[in-house]
Amino acid sequence: MIGHSRIRPLKIAITGPPGSGKTTAVLKIADYLRKKRFTVGGMVTKEIRASKHREGFKIIDIMTGEEKIFAHVKYYREKYPKYVVGKYGVNIEALDDLGIRAIENAMRSADIIIIDEIGKMELMSEKFIEVVRRCINNDMKPVIMTVHMKLRDPFLREIRARPEFRLYNLSPINRNVIPPLVLKELMEE
Repeated sequence: MIGHSRIRPLKIAITGPPGSGKTTAVLKIADYLRKKRFTVGGMVTKEIRASKHREGFKIIDIMTGEEKIFAHVKYYREKYPKYVVGKYGVNIEALDDLGIRAIENAMRSADIIIIDEIGKMELMSEKFIEVVRRCINNDMKPVIMTVHMKLRDPFLREIRARPEFRLYNLSPINRNVIPPLVLKELMEE
């Protein structure tokens, strides 16, 4: 840790309906922590938009800024027909490469680990599940993750049931309140 403040090695899960602002919330938390001189690592999944329509998702390594297309309505549906969620073809190789590399690098080098998101597409990868499991079993660093709200996957049930996790339900009404609450819990006085 480079900053003057201390952070507690908490496990935090942020959930909420699609469009509630989960990714925006973790990016706000990451920005604040960087300003406090902490190293933030991990991955986020951001929308790819063309005009007003969502066409897919990309994975971004928080520390390096490297990006890869993770899912797309056109190109990847044809290229990756084995992995389809709704109208999106899913490029599991992007997650197994960049996503896992970003999380493993954060486990080694960051003060705080962010994993956005653990949802239906990400859960198609056993390698991803394994690296997330290793990450949350580490008690040395805080982990902030976003998790799909309604998905009844066994791994998500496991995360939600773990007593060390603090779960925040994000909504359009409270989306500006949750990041400061999470930061208050993380920061030691």
